[in-house]
Amino acid sequence: MRFRLLAGATLVALLVALLTPMAAFARATTTTTHFSDTQSSPDVNPCTGVPGTLTETFKGVTHTTELPGGKFHETTTVTESITFVPDDPSEPTFTGKATFWDGANLNKQNNFVATFTGHVNVRGTDGSRITEHFVAHITMHADGTVTVEFETDRLSCP
Repeated sequence: MRFRLLAGATLVALLVALLTPMAAFARATTTTTHFSDTQSSPDVNPCTGVPGTLTETFKGVTHTTELPGGKFHETTTVTESITFVPDDPSEPTFTGKATFWDGANLNKQNNFVATFTGHVNVRGTDGSRITEHFVAHITMHADGTVTVEFETDRLSCP
């Protein structure tokens, strides 16, 4: 869920950059957007598959800079508090923190580069700990050719 939320932000940044008329790039413009929210949704413990409810309270900031000639740069940083409450009360509840970052660039040749990173660290009421670290990257040229694309995910379970 976290990955989808922030990966979507990168996609939106790309679409804005590609669909903005060239006249809008006559001078550099920078936009900063702060956001926060709390969301709850059904989820599963990634280590055990136990179903439950994930509640995320997050805050973040997005910086977007559009430069003359069609260059574009975007970064987003999000921090959040996480609580996972299992449907089965005999299973541990997990609480902790997460941090996510993404950055995207579009240059005057319409080459698009984006990177996304995240780190999650939660502790269970039974003393167990779950950590996850992931990195995703894409390099795409104006003709849609992807020359670099990868995603790594390291999950550490009790």
